[in-house]
Amino acid sequence: MLSTRLFRCAATTRLLTLYRTLGGVACLCCIACAGCGKAEPERVAVRPAEGTITFKGQPMPGAFIALHPKTPLKNIPTPRADVDRDGNFKVSTFAGGDGAPEGVYVVTVQWNKLVKNGRELVVGPNVVPPKYAKAQTSNIEIRIAAGQNNLSPIKL
Repeated sequence: MLSTRLFRCAATTRLLTLYRTLGGVACLCCIACAGCGKAEPERVAVRPAEGTITFKGQPMPGAFIALHPKTPLKNIPTPRADVDRDGNFKVSTFAGGDGAPEGVYVVTVQWNKLVKNGRELVVGPNVVPPKYAKAQTSNIEIRIAAGQNNLSPIKL
């Protein structure tokens, strides 16, 4: 009878140890998984900004503009804009047309016109001078300030 009690006590102790171990593992898994979600970019205040861009006096429909901060913004998406058929654009950072954080930016421009390849239209080469495609060589600078920013026309 004494051996039966000891066996039951030892079995109970092993069972409790197993439950504690499994509980600890489950807890660690929950903590680890909590950090596995999609990381959202840090939200900072943005200021509305819009403007126009032309190349050789003509609008640049479909061109892509990127604003590269002169002072790097850590964990902030690059502000950007798509140019409409009239050469107008609205800058976006987090959502369509929301603007950009305050600061000075170097502007890069990419404009790939569609070209006919047989019966298909395909993306052609960038038609603006290559210097405007890189932040290191572009000479276009803009400043985003508090309030609405109606940018000076960009003429390439």
